[in-house]
Amino acid sequence: MKKIVQKWKNAILFADFWVFFASSLLLVSFVVLEIQMHFFREPWLQSTLLRAVLLALICLLFYLWGVLYAGRTQKKSILKYLMLFFFALYLYLLLNITLIDKGLGRQDRLVTREEYLKNYLNLIPFRSIYEVYIVGFIKGYVNAYYMLLNLLGNICVLMPLSYFLPLFFRRLKKWYLFFVASLLCTVTLELLQFWWMVGSCDIDDILLNVGGAMLFYGILKIPSVQKVSSALTRDTSLYPIKAATQMR
Repeated sequence: MKKIVQKWKNAILFADFWVFFASSLLLVSFVVLEIQMHFFREPWLQSTLLRAVLLALICLLFYLWGVLYAGRTQKKSILKYLMLFFFALYLYLLLNITLIDKGLGRQDRLVTREEYLKNYLNLIPFRSIYEVYIVGFIKGYVNAYYMLLNLLGNICVLMPLSYFLPLFFRRLKKWYLFFVASLLCTVTLELLQFWWMVGSCDIDDILLNVGGAMLFYGILKIPSVQKVSSALTRDTSLYPIKAATQMR
């Protein structure tokens, strides 16, 4: 009986290993799916939502591993390295969605520069929001799903920058410097889309991107939210083994 109890204790003690193992398997699966996406045309492989959910699950499991590992070894710096890893995954997803994603038609458009300038370039603020989405929805040639997907997608796509940039660059904790950084980021993405003629180069996308980033930046400045946000890189209270050890 004692041997069985000891085995269970050891299994719990090194739970971080099994979580890391599961996280790594999911990460490898994600990489394989991403590679297959560029060679095969199956719709499920090109589902942006599916891949985003899988990536979020990977990040959640890796963070759980970090909490367990930090609690067992007291090496809390692992959580900060994990944040760098999550930031790298987010940058990949951001570039993939805006420039590469076949599911969003980023590699399927065969147009001339003149056609692109005529049909996919907009420099008039709120023109696309009004003419394409609002008027299109009212007249029935744009459905609610397409409208919400594009509008909410553009609002949410740069929101993670509101957390990552001030975390890694202290100067960007000032709202006006963060505003400039987020503006430069979205302008760069729009210019890359214009240069490669993928997606659309639209000033409304810039307004929605920056607006969403600043909105989330403001939310993160709420004191109660700040406490939760700062705890993500240092809190190991979720680890039960260390607490139990200290009680002895």
